[in-house]
Amino acid sequence: MIVTTPFRSRPEILCISLLFVLSLLSSCHKETTLTDNNSMEKDLDFGLIFEKFWDGMNRNYVMWDIDSTDWSKLRQSYGPAFSRLDIKDPKDRLMAVGYLQQMTAGLKDAHFMLEFDDPQLWPRQQSPADERLKLRTDYHRPFAADYFDRIARKYLDQPFYDAYYHTDLTHQLAYKAGTIKQQILYFRMNAFAIQRAYQHDQGRMKTLLDYVFTSLADPHLKGLILDLRDNTGGDLRDLNFLIGRLIDKPLTYGYSRYKLGNNPLDYSPWMPAIIRPIPNSRAYAKKIVVLLNMYSISMAELTAMALNRLPNTTLVGERTYGANGMLAEAVELNGGSFAVPDFVRVNMASALFKYADQQIYESIGFPPTVVVPHKQTATDTDGQLEAAIQLITP
Repeated sequence: MIVTTPFRSRPEILCISLLFVLSLLSSCHKETTLTDNNSMEKDLDFGLIFEKFWDGMNRNYVMWDIDSTDWSKLRQSYGPAFSRLDIKDPKDRLMAVGYLQQMTAGLKDAHFMLEFDDPQLWPRQQSPADERLKLRTDYHRPFAADYFDRIARKYLDQPFYDAYYHTDLTHQLAYKAGTIKQQILYFRMNAFAIQRAYQHDQGRMKTLLDYVFTSLADPHLKGLILDLRDNTGGDLRDLNFLIGRLIDKPLTYGYSRYKLGNNPLDYSPWMPAIIRPIPNSRAYAKKIVVLLNMYSISMAELTAMALNRLPNTTLVGERTYGANGMLAEAVELNGGSFAVPDFVRVNMASALFKYADQQIYESIGFPPTVVVPHKQTATDTDGQLEAAIQLITP
């Protein structure tokens, strides 16, 4: 089973026993109902679309116990409104989109996204969490597309490494690595698929990753800066593949909870999320600084949260995006994404994550140890990166 957090894009479950999860689910397998993907209806109308959507959310959403949305009340108020819409009328189709936006605007799940089948509906992807992000007092847009290229040229010693790897037709890894002042290892990732790239690429990407892994043991380097700003998430397998090189014993950094049945509050027990060291690894005793911003999403957040459990780690930058739940694919769980055929795909988390401090940071974001606000200057002076450098080589 491969489970990923989405490249945002956004999409293996945390490193816990999946056999245990599946054994819990085997006795409460999801029944085939109107919300199943293969239930194509010839005479689809908005009354049926609403029931499919409401029922799918009622059964599959994994955060009802922490969510303030009154889902039953919304059925009473929006059900009749949908029934009055004509599915063949373009204006009514837009009206239906607006209704779904209103119903889901307050959902806690920051992975939640509506993707509409009809190309006439715009925007085709709608994320309540993206809209909430714009309300933050420190809100800013992501860095310019070439920002990290310019930063690398300014701050990294020459020569440095950069490499690209396509995980699929639409998502590309763009990694950079090198030293700063010949004393600090810098590793920049825009998304996570390290293990996949390492195993399938025999060119520049594998060379870059081999350099990073070898440099972790370089006695002349004083620390590591892991730059996860504007990182949109990716493969959770990378927790073991990367952080497993920095530890010499299992690291518990949180807990995951899943749906066990179709009732809204049918949940599994909380199960520990554990990162395991790779064979022959040694504990990394030097300083680690992780750079974060509000566009550090999903797997980027989990990586920072896990490293934060190590005493030699400092998080620098901004509070993260707040999408900590996991998205599953290639296996059927009792919670998570589903589709209303011929109208909308509903993407959402398959599990709720709770950090080691017993707090849930979903829709809130994880705070840095040292707050350094975003400020992009014409001279590409990077205050967040410079703060990280100062922490390692004052």
